[in-house]
Amino acid sequence: MRYFLQRLAQLVVVFLIVTFAAMVAIQGASRDPARDLAGPLNSNEARVEQIRQQYHLDRAYPIRYAYWLKNIVTLDLGTSPTLGLPVRTIIGQRAPITLLLGLYSIVFALLIAVPVAVYAAYRRDGPFDRIVSGITFATVSLPNIIVAVLLGYFFASKWRIFPYAASKVWPWDDFVEHFRNVALPTFVLGIGLAAIFIRLLRADLVNTLQSDFIVMARAKGLSPARILWRHALRSSLFSIMTSVALQFGGILGGAVVVEQIYALPGMGLLLFQAVQQKDLLVVQACAALFALAVVIINFIVDLLYAVVDPRIRHARALG
Repeated sequence: MRYFLQRLAQLVVVFLIVTFAAMVAIQGASRDPARDLAGPLNSNEARVEQIRQQYHLDRAYPIRYAYWLKNIVTLDLGTSPTLGLPVRTIIGQRAPITLLLGLYSIVFALLIAVPVAVYAAYRRDGPFDRIVSGITFATVSLPNIIVAVLLGYFFASKWRIFPYAASKVWPWDDFVEHFRNVALPTFVLGIGLAAIFIRLLRADLVNTLQSDFIVMARAKGLSPARILWRHALRSSLFSIMTSVALQFGGILGGAVVVEQIYALPGMGLLLFQAVQQKDLLVVQACAALFALAVVIINFIVDLLYAVVDPRIRHARALG
């Protein structure tokens, strides 16, 4: 319990630091945040001054942040000057799409990476291992935007297998159409993750398979499948778990590009449009949500370490 509370406190501190830095960067990049928040149609001096007072933009950054944090807690994020809707409503409509896309990408990457890495490590330096090494190296080196454009050209524009613009995005409305809408974005984000996971897991498995407890398991006559999947894999999951936590932020960043290319109405497209239109309230809310998602996933992964390795759980209990 003490460890849980410690990690929770660290999560809160990281969130505060990241969101404060984001607020300073976002508002500092604007010549006049109050004029931007007033919007292009309501930029008369009286309205601008009202906005400046309402959001405390004439105060120091720590005071602005304190008021913003209070609004976050009460879910009062203001009204978007460009969309004319409460920011809370906009985020509620867009966030689930990006979170689903991130979840699909990670699951897709793991479904590919785990069996490929296990077999490559088992057949180390063999033809399969060398082919996988070359493919993953090329995949990691290829930017997401290139993959997105190429797949969009062939599978959406030329062959029309998948749509370029999303129409139905919720699985409970129409699962087939939902799959067709998220297939290309999921592949674009997931294929790069799969290559990273394969390289990490394969390297860890190669080292684990040379460990004394693996030699002992072989001496006991355990089957290769049992050794690989039950003993070696479990002891080699730490790097890939850490990578999942670290790469989640990259997924959210990649969503900005992927959702823009495929017109998927998620947080990435929203953030891109908000930056273009200087909608500071939406940009700041997106930054806060991205930061919260990253720290939460890191928190969950850190707690899962104890599930994978009981020694960590015992050490924490003694500490």
